[in-house]
Amino acid sequence: MVLSNMASSFVEEVEQQVKEEEKGNTKAANKHADKIYGLANKFKELGSEGKSELINLAKHSNPYVRLWAACNLDESAKEFAREVLTSLAQHTNEKYGQNAQIHLDYNM
Repeated sequence: MVLSNMASSFVEEVEQQVKEEEKGNTKAANKHADKIYGLANKFKELGSEGKSELINLAKHSNPYVRLWAACNLDESAKEFAREVLTSLAQHTNEKYGQNAQIHLDYNM
């Protein structure tokens, strides 16, 4: 799968995951989350090109895409991921802001 197709799939899966979660459909949301993790792992397996694409996704206009991408960056991009998550965590009234703060508290 070409990187641009993977990135598009990543964005689509995040959008669907959020949509299902908002509807309270946990089972469907979890299926999308599994696909997101799978795509993130494929990016990581691709080395520097995959990491660059995850970094690009962490700059996406959709805050949930930024959240998922930043949470899946590895140690080599930890500072960048922390910056993205810290910025998202400022939005305390939004679910993505709360999730970013949780990730910062327990994984960074």
